[in-house]
Order: sequence, then structure tokens, then C-alpha cells
Amino acid sequence: MTRKNHKHYRDRLDFVLICCMSSSLLTMSYALPTSVLASPLHSRHFIIAKSPDERQPEAVEKGIEQIPVVQPSVSQQRKESIESPLPPATTPTATGTTSAPKPAATGSSSTPTATGTTSAPKPGVRLSTPPSQGGRQPVTGGSPISTSITSTFREINFVDLAFGVLAPGDYQSQGRYFHFYQFEGRENQLIQIRLTGSADQRRSNNLSLNPFLLLLDSNNQVLVKRGTGEAVDSRGVKDAFIFVRLPAKGTYTIAVTSQNSKEKGRYSLALRNDRASYTLDQSSELTLENSTLRQNGSPYNVSKFQGKKDQLVSIRVDSIFEQFSPYVVLLNSKGQIVASDSDKDGKYSALIDRARLPADDTYYIVVISANAQERGTYRLTMF
Repeated sequence: MTRKNHKHYRDRLDFVLICCMSSSLLTMSYALPTSVLASPLHSRHFIIAKSPDERQPEAVEKGIEQIPVVQPSVSQQRKESIESPLPPATTPTATGTTSAPKPAATGSSSTPTATGTTSAPKPGVRLSTPPSQGGRQPVTGGSPISTSITSTFREINFVDLAFGVLAPGDYQSQGRYFHFYQFEGRENQLIQIRLTGSADQRRSNNLSLNPFLLLLDSNNQVLVKRGTGEAVDSRGVKDAFIFVRLPAKGTYTIAVTSQNSKEKGRYSLALRNDRASYTLDQSSELTLENSTLRQNGSPYNVSKFQGKKDQLVSIRVDSIFEQFSPYVVLLNSKGQIVASDSDKDGKYSALIDRARLPADDTYYIVVISANAQERGTYRLTMF
């Protein structure tokens, strides 16, 4: 009886082993398509659609295409580009960065050298030849820098209001007179600079000035530059404004000059901390790779934020190097225009001032170049 039970157990075990071997042979005999075996994973091409967070809703895309864009009746004449008036500084510091010339006492003169350092000339002595322009050119490009006379670096603080007169005998570059002011800045410090020109046009005086200013970093590279455009106040006084976030700790230089070559005149300069509380602050660029409006080919960028009903928002767009005239439009999630502002006075900035949001919603900020042929770097802030 025991022998019979053992035989029955062995029969059952043999049956299970036969079934397992049959299943393995069946799996191994299945032939995969040769196209799959011949194509390793890394050589295949996959098209991955953008995630919902990376694309605008269809209603917003339609709304963007319906934004009214008015082409200028006459092409705007481009202003002559004004570049850094100082040669690049190449003196290394302990941190590996470069430093600009240190300010001399107000009213004294200093001469830029090829290395960017300064040395005070003897009283009554002026340069007989322009200072050396050794080193690479500023990243902003432009025509070669030509300089003459000596430069004076004055200190300016955040509570100061400086006054000056651009006139023959001042440092010259690119056919313009220049004054220079320096201050110490912190990383991510928000500042405002206002340069106001004189409106005095009396024949006996003729010291009116169309002001232009540039902010240079510690290597004398242009961070931002701004003229006055066409806007003036009721007295005919022209102002140039700069709003900027400083990229690093260091010595910064404000270069004061005129929009027009050889122009002389009075000015006042104010340096202040920017007290705005920005909920959005980003730099971007309109390039050939940007999306464009079908109606006229103007490039545009889109940013979005979550807004609350009755929230007041102000949105500002500044063309950092005066490369294009911005046009800014605020849309809701249905593609409807909530507010807009375009550059109609020749300036290189646009502002939506205290727009009231109609509902809790996702809102879209569309930055457009008013001229389809113009592109460039800009700063977008919301506060």
C-alpha cells in the first residue's frame, strides 16, 4: 500500500514538471518582431507632448491672437546706441571678480588705464592722447569707444541729490560729455535712479539737456541704460528713470550723459532704494525662437499668476538696453483682455497701473514687441 502511494505521488510530481517545462518552451518559442530587436531604446524617436502646465489653454491662445496690434504709421527712427564709455576693468579681486575704479574725491580727476585702475594726474595736466582701450569690448557691442580728457568719479549715497553741468572739458566718449558717480551695492538690492535734465533754453544760457544714463557693473559692463523718450512734464523737463535689481555685491558706476552728441546742460541725479514689493520679478528675452502673432509676426512671451477678485496689480515691462518698444496685455483664463498698455510715446517701457482683477482666476501676462522687427532683453515686474 505504501509503495502504491509513493508511485502515485511520483506520477503527480512528473505531471507538474512536464507542465512547467512546456510553458517555458512555449514562452521561448515566441518570436518578437525583428524591428523591435533591431532598434535599441536610445535610437527610437519619441514625441512627448507639453504638459498642461507648459502650454496655454486654447481660450488664452485664441485671446492672444485677437489682441489688437496697431502698426506705427511711420517707422520709428532708431536712436544712436550709446555704449559703455569706460574700458573693461580687468583688475582681479580676492574673490576672483573684477573691480571698477574707486571714486576720487568730488571735483578731482582720475585717468582710466588699460587695466581699469585709476591714478590721479598732476594738477593742470590733461591727457594728450586718449587712454588705452585694452581688453575685450563691452558685451553690449557698438562702435569702438573713443575717449578724451580725464574722468572724475564722484561718490553718491542713497540720500544724496547730486547736481552737475555737462560741458566742454569733461570726459568724452562717442561724441558726448560724461560724468561718473559710484556707489556700493548689495546682491539683489532694488534701486531706482532718476536723472533730470534742465529745460533752460535761454540764448544767453542754453543749458537745456536731454539726459541719458547708464548703470555699469564693477567690470564697466552695461547693466541697463535709459533715455527720456518723448515724454516731458508740464515745464518741459525731461527725466530718465532706471529700475534695477543689482546682480552682486560691488561698486557700481552711474554714467551721466546726453542723448544728443556734444550737448551740454544742467542736470540733477537721485539714487534711491526701490521700496516696491514685487510679487513677480523676472528677466527674459524676445528672440527669433519666440512664438509670434499670426496677424503681424510680432514676437511675444507669456507669464502667468494666480489672482484674487478685486486684487489691484501693476505690471511694468522695461526694455533693458532700449532694443524694442514693449506692449503688455493682461488676459484672464478665458482669453479676455483685463488691461493693457503699449509704448505710444517712444519710450522703452510699458505699464499697466493698478488694474483690478475681476475674479479668482489664473491670469496671463503677454509681453509683445510693438514692432515685429524688434527683439531684445526685458525685465517684467508685478507689484
